[in-house]
Amino acid sequence: MATASKMSRSGFFDRLKSAFSSPSNYTEVELRDEYTLVGEAIRVPISGQALKLTLGAGKESRTLHLVPEKFIGDVGRLEFPAFLLLDPDTFYTQINGFIRLAKGDHLIIGREDDLQQAMFRLPKGVRKRHLSIVHDGDALLLKDLDETSGTMLETIPDPGGNDRLTARRSTILQEIRTIFGGPIQLLPPDAALHDLIEVNRILEKEPLRPHNDRGMPGGVVNLPKKMIPIILGDLHAQIDNLLTLLSQNEFIEMMGDGKAAMVFLGDAVHSEEDDHLEEMESSLLMMDLIFRLKLWFPQQVFYIRGNHDSFSDEIGKCGVPQGLLWAKTLRDLRGQTYLDAMKHFYELLPYVALSKGYVACHAAPPRGKVSMDMLVNIEKYPGLIQELICNRLYRPNRPAGYKGSDVKRFRRTLHLDEDAELFVGHTPLTRHDTLWINVGGIEHHDVVFSANKPWIGVFTRVGNRMIPLQYRAEELLPVINALEDVPEV
Repeated sequence: MATASKMSRSGFFDRLKSAFSSPSNYTEVELRDEYTLVGEAIRVPISGQALKLTLGAGKESRTLHLVPEKFIGDVGRLEFPAFLLLDPDTFYTQINGFIRLAKGDHLIIGREDDLQQAMFRLPKGVRKRHLSIVHDGDALLLKDLDETSGTMLETIPDPGGNDRLTARRSTILQEIRTIFGGPIQLLPPDAALHDLIEVNRILEKEPLRPHNDRGMPGGVVNLPKKMIPIILGDLHAQIDNLLTLLSQNEFIEMMGDGKAAMVFLGDAVHSEEDDHLEEMESSLLMMDLIFRLKLWFPQQVFYIRGNHDSFSDEIGKCGVPQGLLWAKTLRDLRGQTYLDAMKHFYELLPYVALSKGYVACHAAPPRGKVSMDMLVNIEKYPGLIQELICNRLYRPNRPAGYKGSDVKRFRRTLHLDEDAELFVGHTPLTRHDTLWINVGGIEHHDVVFSANKPWIGVFTRVGNRMIPLQYRAEELLPVINALEDVPEV
């Protein structure tokens, strides 16, 4: 046993040393034609071109693309470009994942990584540890870890200077402008009231929500297993964050095909930025856009109620009574009828989104035993509402917070498997990150907060696995508003 243990450690450290070879051991290569990398290490200067990587050989190979990450809107200063590793066979036609490779990142492509398997479906011809890639800022360091079939490298020409990703996103921005009906700006009061009344009519008859004892859609929305979820956390009036997410991946297209559903985990309003706490017009614009999305995709857009979806005098930050200011803004800009309609909108919202492999709510699972009937008839249980939209994870200074046992009980109540994901927003762990996995040491318990910058997080499903994705926040509002409307045919 001692010998086996020693050999195991030796093998591990040999592989680790091999993967992190000194840059001086890499041969510099400027790719012009095909280059087959077998049992060697090369340094490829970054030139702005995309690379085609064919891992393995024959029928058991897999082709991936490593493309420079580009942006349409302003993202601030970026010293070094990042690259996105993606599957070209599926990336442009369905919701899919990618791996970002930024300066200083080290990536090993291979079948031993579960996330890569979910996204790229790597065949047996790709080894468990096949190819090492390091981004050192000026070059990509590539080292073959297979030493048998290796990897074939090719540059991907872009003769028009308009790469496929950027062109696709530009088209989606035009679609978003069409969905909104023109420039994304505050709607006239009459048009805004019309939208809100129509949204409330949809909510009053929503077919995916079991009816409560009053014959109205209850507190749970049941999403079909086959429908791919797109789960966003709190947006807190960051309109560019929402526009960034809408313009990425194939989210809009697959919602239009009825194959995906976007789930907002509440709190789309009330800025969290210190110098904008009292400003409410960005919140109003955010809701105008969400309502237009709901009207365009009535069975693909769902909004889960959060604690800021309220006019309560208890809602605020740093002494700013945001709930009261929100009510005043709606009354002043849109009138009392609009304010009353927004109150009704809040009353109609569900508190839980549920499907076969996941459950999502704004803040927290209940700490006590609940039933599906209680969740459906949630208006009868104000304490349960308070927990779902306001509670946080247990901490020594927060003894009333929820624990792992509460997460497990909630799954059992909903008849979900132990590995079903629980998604919550409400509690960002930092002011700059956006996604946190297995929070509090609780497996399959994840936090997504989509209002921070520079990164915006979202969870979606690829194959049978829920995956986290992050996108760089871009200033897209001026880009969309500079577009011309496409004439109706």
